[in-house]
Amino acid sequence: MHAEPAKLGSDSDPIRQMFFASQSLQEMVKTAKLDGKPSPFQSMADSFRFVQEGKKSEAISTLQGILKEPDLETRVQLWVWTALRDLGVQPDQRQGGEVLGVVIEMPMQNGYDTLAAYVDGTARYLNFSGAAIFWDQRDEKIKGLCQAFIDSTIPASNRATPRRSLNLPKSGGQVTLLTRSGIYAIPNPPESAINAGAALMIELMRRASQGK
Repeated sequence: MHAEPAKLGSDSDPIRQMFFASQSLQEMVKTAKLDGKPSPFQSMADSFRFVQEGKKSEAISTLQGILKEPDLETRVQLWVWTALRDLGVQPDQRQGGEVLGVVIEMPMQNGYDTLAAYVDGTARYLNFSGAAIFWDQRDEKIKGLCQAFIDSTIPASNRATPRRSLNLPKSGGQVTLLTRSGIYAIPNPPESAINAGAALMIELMRRASQGK
């Protein structure tokens, strides 16, 4: 008997957990669909092979090569930095403190809504009902809303503490900052973040309803 897949947006849903782009190199290679063609994920797989072979410097060099690729997806950049940190490489202070994405989790009547926004203008939304929107198109309005959402969390960033688990909050809302130095949670998100997140969510839902 096969186990039922986790409901989208639930505590154990791997799709929701990928919003945080904090999975290890081993986890990423295990889930990646590789076809042998050059890609950031193929390079991650190559790096993991170097790690297994004890070739740490080659693994680091391969990962750093991914970061030089043009138009690199924000989540890929975050995954690469997770792998680099695990290999002992830390970003400098300026790079490490830059917020590349945010994820907000808000309680609803029967679960949590989860909304993620990234600096490259991509976004993800999971409704507590299990409905989902995945936005990967280039669109200046959506990108602007994503950046406004990210910027809205900055005033409360001094309250952020390292997030140790990707489980949903036990109660109340939470916003998580995604950075090259790790992920950091802010419980009880500021009103500015809730409002900016709502503006992005409404636009995503409008686009989805129009089939765009």
